[in-house]
Amino acid sequence: MKWAVSFGLALCLCFAQVKKDAAKGDVRRGEEIFLDHCDQCHDAYSKEEKVGPGLKGIKDGKLPDGKPATRDKLLDVINTGPAEMPSFKDRLTEQQKQDVIAFVMTL
Repeated sequence: MKWAVSFGLALCLCFAQVKKDAAKGDVRRGEEIFLDHCDQCHDAYSKEEKVGPGLKGIKDGKLPDGKPATRDKLLDVINTGPAEMPSFKDRLTEQQKQDVIAFVMTL
């Protein structure tokens, strides 16, 4: 009987983690949004600069400027549009931003 309770708790924790991760963004949708809004200026699969820096290697934890690549930092970049980059604060929904961040964190 104890194993059933333990199994049930473990299963609940797994589902809670999946739901929590899903709330952070969808990689597939993020790639589509990236192609529609970001690809003109940023190369996703190289470090070569277009208008803005290439983003390859972000999954290793560093932004092109060498700062740590965190979800909060990427959200700040999307919202504020540093340097010549326009702000996407009002151009993308909060979910779209999380989707793009999920995708970029795989690069």
